[in-house]
Amino acid sequence: MVAHDKPTFTFDIDLDKEIKALRTHKNKDDRKIPDKTDDKLLVATWNLTNFGLQKRTEEHIKLMAEVLSWFDLVAVQEVADDLTHFNKLLKFLGGSYKAFFSDIGGNAERLGFVYDSAKVNPVGMVAELVIKKKSGGTFTIEVGEESITVDFDDYNRNPYMATFDAGGFRFTVISVHAYYGDKKLRVAENKALSTWVKNRSQKPDINLPSKNIIMLGDFNLEAMKPTDPNFKVFKENGLYLPKHETAFIDGTNLAGDKHYDQLMFFPSQTLQAFNGKVGVYDFDNALFKKLWSSLGADNKKDFHIYTRYYIADHRPLWVQFKI
Repeated sequence: MVAHDKPTFTFDIDLDKEIKALRTHKNKDDRKIPDKTDDKLLVATWNLTNFGLQKRTEEHIKLMAEVLSWFDLVAVQEVADDLTHFNKLLKFLGGSYKAFFSDIGGNAERLGFVYDSAKVNPVGMVAELVIKKKSGGTFTIEVGEESITVDFDDYNRNPYMATFDAGGFRFTVISVHAYYGDKKLRVAENKALSTWVKNRSQKPDINLPSKNIIMLGDFNLEAMKPTDPNFKVFKENGLYLPKHETAFIDGTNLAGDKHYDQLMFFPSQTLQAFNGKVGVYDFDNALFKKLWSSLGADNKKDFHIYTRYYIADHRPLWVQFKI
């Protein structure tokens, strides 16, 4: 993990005002995140951005905990080996929130799950997904006129999976952070993973803790188009990637131009539980209004430097299921 540049200036946070701003933004009609209910399950994914490496204050971690508290289950990526901040996050969430996480993998980062144990409980399998010999090999993927060939035998960061139950709805979630640096390896990872998930979902019921398999996380997907090779391999393996309904927002990165963070499942298994509600929460358009105003029109770059360092450079993506 490599920390983003730390801002060269300080900014005093009024925590109560910032939390109020987050909640107001959450409830806007064009951003609406549903409230928690007994008959619905809110699942999210959030790349926490070098979490535990960048020197966030307790106020910043409390703001992140506020957002996480709106969901029943959150897959998180980019958690550092140093768990000091992660433990503070759980403390600030309080109540019945619990978590578990993988050991560090590539880029010295962990994947994990944060969940409200009053609503969601792990049942059975918790594991890292590893490549079996027959799952690797040489992949050739045709995208338009481009042919991509790559040798692949291992994930940079093993996907992390667990089975949960919420009100009788049993499902397996797989948290993913796909390799970024080499585009060919990224495609190969996503192809191997989606192929494994497809094959696994077709096993007899006695082999599976659940037929409802939901993949979510940071797939470093640049565009939800057939011309994107990563999107292509997901669709070829029958996965459904619902488009989020949040008005005025395109991507899940702060710039809003990439679809890095995704969630996907197989329609034949899980579509009946999906109620069509999925969205992106653009916290960066709610927080630190005073800082935004003080920087002036010609210096908004510093605002984004501050936001990605102290909060995150990815926006949470969420989905609601019926239970």
